[in-house]
Amino acid sequence: MPWLINPAQLDKFRKSQKNVLIFDASYHMPDENRDAKQEFVNKHIIDSHFFPIDIFSDPNPELAHSHMLLLDEKIIAEKLSALGIRNDSKIIFYDNSKLHSSCRALWMLKVFGHNPQQLYILDGGLDAWDTYGGKSESGETHVTTKPYTVHFQLDFLRSLSQMKSNLHNPSEQVIDVRHAVRFAGGPEIRENLRLGHIPGSFSFPYITFFEKNGCWRSLDKIRNQLTGTGVDLKTPIITTCGSSITAPILNFYLDLLDVKKNSVYNGSWTEWGSEKLYPHELSLDERPTENCLKEY
Repeated sequence: MPWLINPAQLDKFRKSQKNVLIFDASYHMPDENRDAKQEFVNKHIIDSHFFPIDIFSDPNPELAHSHMLLLDEKIIAEKLSALGIRNDSKIIFYDNSKLHSSCRALWMLKVFGHNPQQLYILDGGLDAWDTYGGKSESGETHVTTKPYTVHFQLDFLRSLSQMKSNLHNPSEQVIDVRHAVRFAGGPEIRENLRLGHIPGSFSFPYITFFEKNGCWRSLDKIRNQLTGTGVDLKTPIITTCGSSITAPILNFYLDLLDVKKNSVYNGSWTEWGSEKLYPHELSLDERPTENCLKEY
C-alpha cells in the first residue's frame, strides 16, 4: 500500500533516501483561474518538480474536460521517462489544491504499475510544509530522462461498460465523492450533463476526509462515517466523482486501510451524465442522501 507522511518525514527522506523524487501534483478547476505550473515556478518545496496531471489524460477531443486516463503504454512510458521517473523511484506527491490532486497523481502511478510501497503523499501539502518551516525555492527545474517500463494494473480502473454491468448485476459498491448537492440533483459545473447520480451509489463528499487545515482526518473517524452510511469495507468499491480527479482521494484512504479491492470509474459523471438513460435506471433503489446533506 502507499503511505501518508508528514513534513518531518519528507525532510528526512529527501536528505537520506536514494532514488527519491518529490512532485508538486497541483491541479485546479478552470473556473478558479489559477495556473498550477506558474504557482510551482513561483514557489515549491526544495528539490521538487512539477507533475502535470493532464498530460496523462486521453487527448480525444470528444473527451475534453473528462480527464479519462490515457491507456497507451508506450506514450505513458515516454512521459514518465521525461519526468525523470524510474521504476524503482520513491515518489512523494504533494499539492497546493483544494482538490487534493496529489491523490489523483498517486492513483495514476498505481495504474501504470509503479510499486505502491514506493508511493507517498505529504499530509497537508504545501501549507503543512510551510508550517513545519521546510525550505522552499522558486524557478524552473530540470530532470534527467530515465527509462521507465509501464505494466498496466487495470484492476484499479473501471470503464463505462463495466459500470453498466454492475448497475444490473451489482457486485461492487459505488461511492460518489462529489458535493452532496450535486449528488442529490443540484446544478452541475459542466454543461450538457444530466443531474443526479448513478443509481444505487453512496454519497460521501471528498471534503469529509480533511480537517480545515487540509490535513487528513483520523482514519478511524472516516471509517466510522463511511460504514455509518452503509458502506461495507469488505465488499469491492468503485469510486466516482465529476471527472475522476477527486475520486482517487477515497481510493488512497482505502489503500491506507489496506482495502485492496478498490477502483476508479474512469469516465465518472462527465461520461455517465452525458449518456442517455440506461434500461431500468430510473426504477432502481436510491441511496439516502440526508446524512450527507446535513454536513453542508
